[in-house]
This record gives sequence, structure tokens and C-alpha cells, in this order.
Amino acid sequence: MSADVYPKRLKILNLDYDLVWVNRDIETATDSHGSCDTSTQTIVVCRDQKPTAMADTIWHEINHALFAGLHMTGELTEERIVTLMTTGQCTVMRDNPDFVKWMLKKLNGGTR
Repeated sequence: MSADVYPKRLKILNLDYDLVWVNRDIETATDSHGSCDTSTQTIVVCRDQKPTAMADTIWHEINHALFAGLHMTGELTEERIVTLMTTGQCTVMRDNPDFVKWMLKKLNGGTR
């Protein structure tokens, strides 16, 4: 997957999330760079960001999906939260190797 081609799906834990890439008009209307709908397994990201900002936004939304998928509710200790998020993030990276390559290109200043 080249840096110019946007990923369309991600496996996050046991669920398949659709990735929807929108332009700045949608971002302005919603006052956010991205969103995660855990009920429809959909992540929306504004593609009109600098590459590193886009990488940050999509990981932010992945973390929302992990938070919901790992049932991180109630009073969890910092250590428990960090442990669960680390396991979730490692699982996302393991299950989506092409996405990881794409992210690394973004983080290294790849094209929009």
C-alpha cells in the first residue's frame, strides 16, 4: 500500500472497522479531525492534514476503538489502562502489517 493510497479497513481486536477518508469541509462541519463509531465499526479521518497529524489522528481513533473493545470502563489504574492499550495496539499492528507500513511512511513525512 503506497502512502498515497488510503487504507479502507482495519482489524481491531475481533472486529473489522471501515476507514472513511473525508475532506476538510467535513472536518470543519464537525470540528474534529476524526471520529470512531464503535456501534458501526467505522473510523472517519480527515485526509487534508499533514502526514504526521493524520497518523496521530488515526491512532487516536484506533485507541477509541480499543477502549470500547477492551471494555475499559469503571475505575482502572493507570497500569491496567497502559497494559490493555499496549496489548491492543500491538494486536492492531500485528493484524494489519500493510497499515503499519503506511503509517510509518506518514510518520516519516510521506505524502498526503
